[in-house]
Amino acid sequence: MSGCDARQGFAQPPTPSEPRSMKEQLAELERTGALPPLDRSSDIAGPDVDHNGIRDDIDAYIAALPVSEPVRQAARQRARVQQKSLLIDLNDRPALKALADASMASTACMSERSRAGFPPEQQEAARRNGSAITFKIEAITANTPERAERYMAYMRALHGTTTTLRRENACEDQ
Repeated sequence: MSGCDARQGFAQPPTPSEPRSMKEQLAELERTGALPPLDRSSDIAGPDVDHNGIRDDIDAYIAALPVSEPVRQAARQRARVQQKSLLIDLNDRPALKALADASMASTACMSERSRAGFPPEQQEAARRNGSAITFKIEAITANTPERAERYMAYMRALHGTTTTLRRENACEDQ
């Protein structure tokens, strides 16, 4: 019998494929062009040739986003915050609080910029698209074990702190 197990008379279920690792998934995204090739050096900061506070590979990702320039500016603001989170002195409580506030501001800026110009019935979808960009920047900033561990150390250092959400002038370029 074709496709059947001769002992039982039933077709064998397909063998489930093994889940792909994060490394394999990132390699696929890079291969298809969904992500630029990411820096995987053990250097926490990574390359920033133009010294704009954004790792060069993340800068390339943002430049390639099919979004308006104001959304791209909000993405750059978020990327600078994420980069600083990897480099901040984890014992400097005032600096940690200031960076947490800057993180909230970058989130508010992205929300504002991503919704701008859309009619009310499309604003929620636009906000979700902005959030997706924010989360992607967070993920690709911590794309190596060293960076991920450092980001987790930053998050632990924030334990017990509060942040302030700016309602006005959340975007750096305002």
